[in-house]
Order: sequence, then structure tokens, then C-alpha cells
Amino acid sequence: MSAHTSEEWLLLFIIALYVIARVFFLARRFWNQPLNHGSGFFLGVEVAPGFYTGEGVGWLKRYRTMLLGEHLVEALALVAILVSGRWILLPSWAGGTAVFFPAIIIGFMAYTRAKLGANPPVRSSAVVSLEARRLGDYISWPAELLIAGIIVLSWALLLTHRGVRMQWNFPVVFTYVVVGLLPFKIGVVRNSFPLPSERTEEHHRWEEANRRYSLRVLDGMRWIFIVPLAGYALIKGWPAANALVWPRWLLVGIVLAVWLVLMGILIRGSGGLAAMGRDLRPVGSWSGPFRPARLMMPGLLAWFGAWFGGLVLLLVFFRR
Repeated sequence: MSAHTSEEWLLLFIIALYVIARVFFLARRFWNQPLNHGSGFFLGVEVAPGFYTGEGVGWLKRYRTMLLGEHLVEALALVAILVSGRWILLPSWAGGTAVFFPAIIIGFMAYTRAKLGANPPVRSSAVVSLEARRLGDYISWPAELLIAGIIVLSWALLLTHRGVRMQWNFPVVFTYVVVGLLPFKIGVVRNSFPLPSERTEEHHRWEEANRRYSLRVLDGMRWIFIVPLAGYALIKGWPAANALVWPRWLLVGIVLAVWLVLMGILIRGSGGLAAMGRDLRPVGSWSGPFRPARLMMPGLLAWFGAWFGGLVLLLVFFRR
């Protein structure tokens, strides 16, 4: 195994935090996700009474086998990278898993809907919120300008010091992830689902809480990628920082702080949302009189596919 640079060790530290978070949420959030709305639903699909004492046992087993299999594939890929010594591939691994896992979950949910919820119950009435949602009420434009400024300055440092040995997959993949998540934030704000005609206000509060939680999670994910990008550019593009040790430790501390904040948001938010929606009807479990049931917001799947395709192309390009 070849000797590794301090930047690669920093990257390994970030990956270790990422792995810890993934394992935690596998056990805390995803393992029992089909039961989030009680025994009357499986992954948002309404099921008959006694489902979890009959065929639901097999469905739950298949779901958990899928989770373990997906995480095993990720773990084997990570071990292969570490053993081979090609730590330059770690950003590609992180970016790939960040997209591969949601794709697998979405695919299993679509499979569940096709097999169990092909004919969701149709309700005779539904409520559509006419509340105007301005982007500025949910998205901090000063924060977005700060993110844009950090990205521009980072690339300016990288491009003006071409004599320094660079690992371009790191800044390119991280920049792609950060920029690509902004349209997801806009989509979360702009789109909404119909609400049931009973307990409408409770469903509205739950949907609004989900929206703001999703935005905080997306922001946290973006900062997890922005801080290493800025630190890498500073170390590589500023000779004085490259010669010192303390900037690297400062970067480690900032990344750790951002990670801890994000974990706090995820832990507290996911628990609160699960409790708030425990006895409410999940999104996509019913059809309205004029609109079919949907598990995802309009246009989100298409954008996710385009974003995922772009990421795959980047990963293939840097793998060459």
C-alpha cells in the first residue's frame, strides 16, 4: 500500500463519520420504517388487518434483507478501496452511496406499491392548500450566496495554483453534489400533496414539518460537502496553509462540528416527525377524486434521475 497524504487521511476521517451516521440511521430510522404509521400500513401502503401476522412477515423480511444487502455492497466497495490503497476513489464512493441508497429505497417502494398498493383507496374529497409559499420564507438567500461565494473562491484557488498536485475528483464530485441539491430544495418548497378532508389541519402541520425538516437535512448535507471542498482548496491553493499543520486540524474540527449539528437535526427531527405522523394517513396511501396517489412530489423523480445520471457519468469518468 502506498503512502498517503494528509489530505487523504482527512478524507478518510470524513468517510468514517459518514459510515457512523449510515449505520446509526440504519438501526434507528430505516429498520422499522414500514411500521412508521402503525400496523395498518407498510411503507405508506394501506394493508388489511392482521397483515403483520401473515404475509407481512415476509414483506418485512424482504425489506430488511434489501437494507442489509445494500449496506453490504457499500461496505465491500469501501473495503476494496481501502485495501487497494486507492483512497483517491473515496469521494466517488461517498457520492455514489449517497445516491445509490435512495435509489434502492425508491425502487423498493415502487415495487411495494405495484404489488400491495396497486389500487389505493379512493377518497371522495380532498383538500388542496392554497397557501402561498415563497422561496424566501424557507430558503435563506444570504446563506445561498455564501455557499456560492465559497464554491467560486475554492475553484479560483484551485485553478490558479496548477503547479500543485491535485486530485480533481474530490472537488468536482463535491461541487456537483452541493449545486445539484439546490433544485431539490426548491422542489420541496414549491410542491405539496393533497390533504385528507378529515383532520386536515393536523395533516397540514405534519406536511409543513416534513418540508422544513427536509430542507434542514439538505442544508446539512450540503455543508458536509462544502467544508471539505473549501478546506481542500485552501490547503492546495494557499502555499502558507499547505506548509502548516494547524489548518488541517482546524478543518477536521469544523467538519466534526458540522457533522454533529447535522446528526442532532436528523435524530431530533426524525423522531419528532415519526411521533407527529404516527396516527395520520401517510402520503401516497390514498387517491383523491381528481388526482392519483403519489409517493413522491411531481418532477422530483425526473430530476433525481437526471442528477443521478450526471453523478454516474462523473464517477465513470474519474474511474478511467
